[in-house]
Amino acid sequence: MNTLPLGAQERECVTQAANEFFSQLDTVYQALYPFQPESKTFLVTSINPEAGRHPVPADTREVQASLLAADICWQRFPYFEHRYGERGRRFARSDAAWLATLCQYETAEIIQQVRWLGRLLACRGMPTLLLEVQLEILSEALAAAIPEKKPAYVEISRAAAALHDLRRGHLADEQLQALSSGFDQAVGPQWSMRFPRTGELLACAIIDELEGSEGAVESLRSWMIDATRFPAEWISAVESTLAQAGKQARIAAWRA
Repeated sequence: MNTLPLGAQERECVTQAANEFFSQLDTVYQALYPFQPESKTFLVTSINPEAGRHPVPADTREVQASLLAADICWQRFPYFEHRYGERGRRFARSDAAWLATLCQYETAEIIQQVRWLGRLLACRGMPTLLLEVQLEILSEALAAAIPEKKPAYVEISRAAAALHDLRRGHLADEQLQALSSGFDQAVGPQWSMRFPRTGELLACAIIDELEGSEGAVESLRSWMIDATRFPAEWISAVESTLAQAGKQARIAAWRA
């Protein structure tokens, strides 16, 4: 639009139309999401103002368990903090709270929603391994907070198992562990402790892309090979691990 030869009056018309459009967005949101105050539906904006308007659990115990689960997963993968900072942590928390609401649905629906989120995150540099671990922790945290609802929370762990099974269709657990160990040995103890399970993340990015998450590999690789951030040994290990994982996954696909 900036290249259009518009006059002052025409620009004013465009600006006015844009303002009118945005002024109507709230009406559209209300039509799509007719949440009533008496429904006691809590929105994710109370956790992360940038996350939109999707609901989170109404039970504060579930909300607290979700935040705890997000923080535990955050601590297990320092990659999160190094790459996404505090803003990323807020999104991790709001995502966990949304995931906690899925237990009300049938298993197939939960898995479908989880896979949708997994594809979205994978394209942004977060392999589905992170989501799988998050779901496992979340299921345990929710069950500990509200034991009487444990059967419902088991459904969340089944979604994690579904992601695991999907990954094993491309790389066996033994292959994934071998790739991870090889990466750790190549970069040395200092870097492997600083960024644990990086080899697994790299291999899982390969699988995510094979499963349809376009750009999943490059979104992770581009950050991992930044010479201002990592030494040459690290960068070499990243490229080697991606190559090995891709080769092994292609062999598995050919055998299948």
